[in-house]
Amino acid sequence: MPNHSKTSDARFWTRWRLSGAVATVVRSVKIVLPNRSELLELFRTKDGPDEPLPGVIAIGGDFYVKSQAALDALLAALHVIGYKVDNLREADYRKRDGVSVKRMEKKGRSLWFGSLNIRRGKCNSCRNFIEVTGIKSHGHKCESCSAVTYYKIIDGSMIRFRFQRNNSKDWGMADISMKAKRWDVEAGYLYLYPEVTGGLWLREDKVQAYLDANSDKWEMVEENGHRLIRVRYSGSYRLEDSDITTIDIHGHHWNHKIVLVWEGQEYDEWFSDFPVRQSVNIYEAWHWAPLPASPEVHKMVLGSIGSNDNKSWHLQDGTRWFTPKMFAEMGKFIRHFTTLDADAWDSASKQFRIDGPGGIDDIAAFCHPKFASDFARVMEATMTR
Repeated sequence: MPNHSKTSDARFWTRWRLSGAVATVVRSVKIVLPNRSELLELFRTKDGPDEPLPGVIAIGGDFYVKSQAALDALLAALHVIGYKVDNLREADYRKRDGVSVKRMEKKGRSLWFGSLNIRRGKCNSCRNFIEVTGIKSHGHKCESCSAVTYYKIIDGSMIRFRFQRNNSKDWGMADISMKAKRWDVEAGYLYLYPEVTGGLWLREDKVQAYLDANSDKWEMVEENGHRLIRVRYSGSYRLEDSDITTIDIHGHHWNHKIVLVWEGQEYDEWFSDFPVRQSVNIYEAWHWAPLPASPEVHKMVLGSIGSNDNKSWHLQDGTRWFTPKMFAEMGKFIRHFTTLDADAWDSASKQFRIDGPGGIDDIAAFCHPKFASDFARVMEATMTR
């Protein structure tokens, strides 16, 4: 296994940044990088180059590196841009699941994960940026102005729920909907208006009977002239702390939004054209590439765009799944990391079926002689369209 100790050491990057240099030495190899503004251009998501650094290929939003030297340069560039990069060889889940590093390398698993710390909450009262941790907890307050950022349940919220430990097996998955008055989180009680309506699994004429059948789990109380039903509800995952399980809640109090903050600019949480990748997987391709034609290689090709060969997952009615962009991204994987004919792919993939099952079959047929006869028939049929 390569020695990653130096590039994993935070002190290395601190010294590198403080030096103000655009070059460094890792394992006796000099790395020369563009300045940060040029790196941002190279690593932009829209119309960025296929090979932002020598030996680093951008495919499907991730990076595949061809050599240790290319990896060192990529890690250096990502740190300069501002990514936090985790070495997945040291990941807890790998150790917990007993997956060896050698297996991760040979099977083409992601070995590094980079992410930007850009998600922020924004209080609607003071307009300040705040931490996102706990921002959607009932009664959470802004650390800047103390305004409540979120209430899960307010007066008028509609709550669909079922009682725990039904008193009769006849009710099965029965559920009902009721309007909330308030939620006393500290005491662990939910106060509901007494009117009850049907849920998803119970007819309207049965809802009152269902409520009455579980009368040992609630009580009628009076509060400020209103008759209310009070039922135990903690909101936690501990079933013993509640007498109901909520299925759906409509009507919250929102006093915040989630935004992305990057280079002094604020973006919507779901902004589709964010300037750089918000997160990225890094694959050390030299452990397994180039891949020869085989009955399995199409799985790696599909995986390069975050897809797989499970045809049953897709609609079976010819609905479009694949796009020209997807075929182009897979073409980069074929060109750089397999022994297959990439020029032939560029031509043939224009004729591939675009529905999920059909496209998967065409990709598999291209990737191995086992499927050659099927592939020939597909090409013959498509040429007559």
